[in-house]
Amino acid sequence: MTENKQAAAPAQFQRKTILIKKRLQYHYMALILTSVVLAFIVFGLEAIWTVSRVVNENPYLMPLLDIIKEMAPLFAIKIVTYMVIVIIVSAVISHRMAGPIFKFEKSCATVAEGDLTHKVYLRKGDQLTDLQDCFNEMLASVNEVVKEYEKFRAEAASAGMGDKAEALRKRIAEIMPKFKI
Repeated sequence: MTENKQAAAPAQFQRKTILIKKRLQYHYMALILTSVVLAFIVFGLEAIWTVSRVVNENPYLMPLLDIIKEMAPLFAIKIVTYMVIVIIVSAVISHRMAGPIFKFEKSCATVAEGDLTHKVYLRKGDQLTDLQDCFNEMLASVNEVVKEYEKFRAEAASAGMGDKAEALRKRIAEIMPKFKI
């Protein structure tokens, strides 16, 4: 049986990769970027409509439209800069979600192989820490139930039901080859 590498050191750690679950993170980033782009479009259209209405009502403000047209390239550069900032911020935010999801996927695979002593440790500041606590409590409870089962199986084997107890042990080994309590 292999030792649980995480159980020994719940110390804080840093992920070296920002895009851990690329598909999930790209989807999340696209949602954020799309909402920001839509907000810029709505705001831009509202600003254009308001300025054109004011200029139509007050023709002496026509030079204002010329100034706004001259500033359009600068506005475009600022919008692109804002979009880059939004992409970076959304990547960092999605990283805080994708990291824990990745850890839970790996932990579920470890538990499915039979390591009931496994624990999930998330970084400080990560999302889903409540789920981490519930998962670890659930696994501890399942481990206790399995220990009681093992005690019962051992008692059954000593009480003359050794063949059935051994058959049950082999069946569990087939289901979880790395079964560990």
